[in-house]
Amino acid sequence: MAFFHSPARKSEAKVSWKERANQFDIYGTIVFLPAIISLLLALQWGGSTYAWGSGRIVALLVLFGVLIAVFIAIQFWKGDYATVPIRILSQRSIAGSAWYAFCLGATFFVMIYWIPVWFQAIKGTSATKSGIDSLPLIVSLVLCNIISGVGTTKLGYYTPFFYISTVLMALGAGLLTTWKTNTGHSMWIGYQIVFGFGVGFGMQQALICAQTVLPIVDVPVGTAMMIFFQTMGGSIFLSVAQNIFTNKLLQGVIATVPGIDPSIVMHSGATDLKTNIPPRFLAAVQVAYNHALTQTWYVSVAMACVSVFGVVWIEWKSVKGKKLDPVAA
Repeated sequence: MAFFHSPARKSEAKVSWKERANQFDIYGTIVFLPAIISLLLALQWGGSTYAWGSGRIVALLVLFGVLIAVFIAIQFWKGDYATVPIRILSQRSIAGSAWYAFCLGATFFVMIYWIPVWFQAIKGTSATKSGIDSLPLIVSLVLCNIISGVGTTKLGYYTPFFYISTVLMALGAGLLTTWKTNTGHSMWIGYQIVFGFGVGFGMQQALICAQTVLPIVDVPVGTAMMIFFQTMGGSIFLSVAQNIFTNKLLQGVIATVPGIDPSIVMHSGATDLKTNIPPRFLAAVQVAYNHALTQTWYVSVAMACVSVFGVVWIEWKSVKGKKLDPVAA
């Protein structure tokens, strides 16, 4: 704020404040926000707080469908001023990268949210210690993020890293679903590293792709779109994962620990299981908790696998001679 001074641009010098406001796609935003909120509420409440066939859930899903259809219509109407410009999204590599970014966001955010819960509930660690135990995933992700950026610059192509990321993400997420209550250090460290490699190799590639295939005037919008889809994937599928976990945990407790009130387990935080659950029930509850968590992680496995449908559409274009964003590269 203190040192950056935006250079004067003649194309913007004569733009009125009304025109600038029009560029924000206010109509699209007004429609999009309640659409996504309706979807998230339906995914979070369905099957747990309310039955899937209840009026509330049906109404939320219908509202989402109607509003998202209106949002898409607005995107066609607004053209280049849309939140998601159709002209840019229809470009082959951008469409593929957007789908890949959406899947990566879903895959990564589900795991990064629920893995610390596993450490707290199954291994009995504190919230702080669970974060430390998740470092293998984070460190490997950061390391491969750097390697992929340097590798893209040296090779001149970003596409190979998309494929590496898809394979390692799916493999790592699948391995994480094999965790048991007695899983040792070698497995929970090693499997996190494999998954972190997969996410790290691909996390910045969608941004690099947008900066490579689009003309310079469209690069800011294309980059913002990649971040938008990645964040949206995480937001939606965190709600999906929450719903699956709640239902699986409830079913597991009822089936394997009939002597305990399921509400005690459902309302106990992961770090409070040992405190709130009677010792004679704790081992069985942890088995149910572990099963619910690993079943939830299949969401990540599925999204990592379907990310390949975006990757196969991405063109092989060289970045040589194209100035990349230093953050992405």
